[in-house]
Amino acid sequence: MSEGIIALREGADDARAEIAQMRAASDRRLEELEARVSAFPAYVAHVRASADRAARRGTLRRQALRIVFLAHNKDAWDSIGEVVEIMRASEDFDPVVVSVPHHYGGEAPPRGEGRMHRFLTERGIPHLRLRKDEHMWAEELLRALDPDVVFRQSQWDADVNPAFSADSLGWTRLALIPYETVNPTRNVPWDDPPVDSALDQHWHRAAWLVFCANDDVLEIARHRTLTGGRQFRAVGHPKADALRRAAPFWPFADDAAGPTKVVWSAHHSILDGWNDFGMFPRVKDDMLRWAEEEPDTQFVFTHHPYLRGTIRRPESGLSATDFRDWLDAWNALPNTAYWRGAYAPVLASTDVVITDGPSMITEAQVLGKPTVFLERAEHIEFNDVGKRLVRGVHRVADVAGARSAASEIFVDGDRLAVIQRENADHLFGAPGAAQRIVDTILAEARAEVARG
Repeated sequence: MSEGIIALREGADDARAEIAQMRAASDRRLEELEARVSAFPAYVAHVRASADRAARRGTLRRQALRIVFLAHNKDAWDSIGEVVEIMRASEDFDPVVVSVPHHYGGEAPPRGEGRMHRFLTERGIPHLRLRKDEHMWAEELLRALDPDVVFRQSQWDADVNPAFSADSLGWTRLALIPYETVNPTRNVPWDDPPVDSALDQHWHRAAWLVFCANDDVLEIARHRTLTGGRQFRAVGHPKADALRRAAPFWPFADDAAGPTKVVWSAHHSILDGWNDFGMFPRVKDDMLRWAEEEPDTQFVFTHHPYLRGTIRRPESGLSATDFRDWLDAWNALPNTAYWRGAYAPVLASTDVVITDGPSMITEAQVLGKPTVFLERAEHIEFNDVGKRLVRGVHRVADVAGARSAASEIFVDGDRLAVIQRENADHLFGAPGAAQRIVDTILAEARAEVARG
């Protein structure tokens, strides 16, 4: 009996050992399968990248290069509009503009294509439409167009359909004309690991060509991007040229020469943790008081397109109702206006600019307008371009300082006018940026075809 029990125990031990061996072998097999599955996306990406490179080698051989412009932001049209016009008049190019919906900051559902369509229609610009309820056909549309080069208005992939992302468009050549004239700040780090969001996002890295305003930006790109700025070309900026051409307009019926004219432009970055320039909640009541106390001065309030959306965020500390009540008080004055149209004509007409915006302190100097910079102490650091720019503006901490600086300008003129002219000449050069962009694309395409 005891021998039988011992035999059963030994048999059980042998069975357990065999099961353990089988389990270990199974675990190794599972690990091998998991490793293969984990490696599969990278393998697919590698194959796709190889196929994309092969597809690109077969392009640029048409008599007229087909250039597709994905347009979702009417406020940034001046960065690409003249380029489209020049290409339409040239036998070397076949430009196709497509109005597309946007997803600013990843918001859903997609929207805004109708506004872009109306904007282009009003200006007589031929274009195709990808309506918001057709967004699922984005990739199909673009592949049907078979472009040699694709321009997108924004470097941010989250702004547009995933089919228009840098990764999805590896099969064609990408290009970028930044929507801002020049970036004056050490941009907020983006992604993980962090990159310079103005120069080194995925779109920049994947781009065939990135156009920048001047050699200063080019030098920054050479030191702060993964690609060493190899795809960057310094050509000036079409938006600066559009500003120079702006016909003055002032939104008051009695636009006489007598009243002093002030444009107040507010930036959208009123929250904490981005670039932290926006001062609107801190200065709105003091600006209202200034307008009340100086009835002989005409004030036009305008703002960055994103400001109202930022105000609606709970952390803004300023509700939509608060803004509406303040705006009612502003509009009730006889010497104030709220302007939401194109800002360049108004900027061209004003005597002085009051702003907290990093882009506006640039663009006002292009037009030679005396500029008072309402500077929020905690804003991110200026880069070398920004350090040059702020030499041409009057830096103040509050509205009292702005009133004092404006008063000095009204009486004595702008002591910084010479510096402004030097800044504009240095940063943007002579007019003609759009033509230089078109010439660069054609030259680069021909050189690439010649290389085979």
